[in-house]
Amino acid sequence: MKMEIENKKKLFVDYDGTIVNSVAATCSCYNEDFKYYEDFVPVKWWEVNTWNFEECNCATTEYINTYFNQQRFFDRLTYMDWAKETLDELKDDYEITIVSLGHSPNLKAKGIWIQDNLPYCKFVGVNFEEYTDKSHLDMSDGIFIDDSFKNLITSNAIVNICFGDKYSWNEDWTGFRCNNWNDVKKFLKGDESGN
Repeated sequence: MKMEIENKKKLFVDYDGTIVNSVAATCSCYNEDFKYYEDFVPVKWWEVNTWNFEECNCATTEYINTYFNQQRFFDRLTYMDWAKETLDELKDDYEITIVSLGHSPNLKAKGIWIQDNLPYCKFVGVNFEEYTDKSHLDMSDGIFIDDSFKNLITSNAIVNICFGDKYSWNEDWTGFRCNNWNDVKKFLKGDESGN
């Protein structure tokens, strides 16, 4: 059994915006909190294109950031399409480590969520108090998937893959991009033909 684990390839995966739709959960909390405010306009998650949720104009960035430390945020989290199914399948070939930035309460909650929902994944929480990206982590023997340009360009992974659609936080990425988890599966299984 130990030999099998040692022979697995390594996959490092971001959490927010890659495995789970954090933008949708944030918009849900915002729309609930500010629906009675004079300047309120409901924000649809697919309309958000700013890292600090400028579209949520009734709330400050600091207020929005508090959502990431609340249980209701985690209760509203949904997987990105096909993320769970793909990770369930990849776990047989890959040692999967979820790497995520956050403040201490957020990282603690993420660890619990991952243990409850993706127990076969390791979790590495990167505290914003100490680091601004994930460059201090040695990913030199693996593949790294993230939706953030900043995290990708500072990574030492063998292959860096930008996940998802183009947004302001990753539009400058010129390397390989997987638009969804079906693309990820095809790439990692060596089938870029679409079959």
